[in-house]
Amino acid sequence: MELDRGEDQLARILVLDGHSAAALPVTRSAGRAGHWVAVGANRGAFAAAKLSRYCRMALDYPVSTSEPHAFVESILEFVRANQIDLVVPLTDWTLGPLSVDRERFSGLCPLAMPSHSAVEFASDKFRTIELAQEIGIGVPKTRLVRSLADLSGLKEFGFPAVVKDRFSVRWIQQKAVFGSVAYAYSPEDLQKRVADRLEKAGDVLVQEFVSGQGIGFSCFVAGGKTFLPFQWLRVREVDPRGSASSARKSIALDDALVSQSQQLISRMAFEGIAMVEYKRTSDGRLILMEINGRPWGSIGLPFACGVDYPRYLIEWCLEGKLPPEKIAYQENILCRRAVSELTHLSNIRAGRPPNWPGAYPKFWPTLLRMALPWRPDMCYDDLWISDLRPGIAALRNWFQVRAKGSS
Repeated sequence: MELDRGEDQLARILVLDGHSAAALPVTRSAGRAGHWVAVGANRGAFAAAKLSRYCRMALDYPVSTSEPHAFVESILEFVRANQIDLVVPLTDWTLGPLSVDRERFSGLCPLAMPSHSAVEFASDKFRTIELAQEIGIGVPKTRLVRSLADLSGLKEFGFPAVVKDRFSVRWIQQKAVFGSVAYAYSPEDLQKRVADRLEKAGDVLVQEFVSGQGIGFSCFVAGGKTFLPFQWLRVREVDPRGSASSARKSIALDDALVSQSQQLISRMAFEGIAMVEYKRTSDGRLILMEINGRPWGSIGLPFACGVDYPRYLIEWCLEGKLPPEKIAYQENILCRRAVSELTHLSNIRAGRPPNWPGAYPKFWPTLLRMALPWRPDMCYDDLWISDLRPGIAALRNWFQVRAKGSS
């Protein structure tokens, strides 16, 4: 039986990773553009995007990182049964299995992702560092460690040293090995942490610790050309030692940053939307932290400022339509995620970690800065007056999870 699409529905979109930070902005963008939207998420996971007024159908699928084949089969079955026109994966956890099996979707519907080679390149932090060095972009001192013997000669890094997995996730014997970031404060600590990651992942990156202000850049790339440049400043991070942002602010484009970011993304033969993260050190240097070749957690900020990346991505995937080259977006817009702000407060209330070398926020001054719930230049990723249910449910879930953890 053919499903009734309705005259006002442009396409049928399946948004994956409904439990991720990017899912709600992407769902809202697609729904506001007139598309019929379904949201999928891991079985048993809380997924705020499923509660959006723009979500027409929900899918619970097998966890992709423990059952990748079952996950792909579930998506294929849903695509066939519901005449889906486009699948939009949002995290490395789903991007990896779908990229490997992308040929199975040929003739059914496109997947909103770059080529498999570009997916592999963008997910490899060491290859990204090497490419950045070729271009002349500042990077942390980095060593790829494949055995404990490779730790010799790392004294110039100093402590703390950063022990970071090469991939956010990799599959070994059909099981996911999740990436991690840890800090080593002594040679003995470094050897212990590296040995643990070598046993689990096979190799690991050791980097110098870089402190500074977080700066993000995003754009749309197609046919070797860059569109829709956007830039922001991290105001607060969920974990002050380094993590996703809980609040960030749109800022004017920095021509030098734009140029080097465009080179980095284009040299990967990447197409689609991507973000590049930097640290600006106290002496003004820009140091590359990472690149995300997929929708990112803070994509709600450009959306609020007038750069609707999900909409343009969908139009390009379905119609081959290119976005505007540049949009004069709103600057100095502060975008917050309520549940992440609460986690930020919870983290700093626990106190400054022992041996932490960088600046660390204090609880009461931070609480005072965060206390104003709204002003004209402020918005939220999760709390929308016109779509309140997801944000309210996420706050309720946040308190429920912590209440269970303390009981």
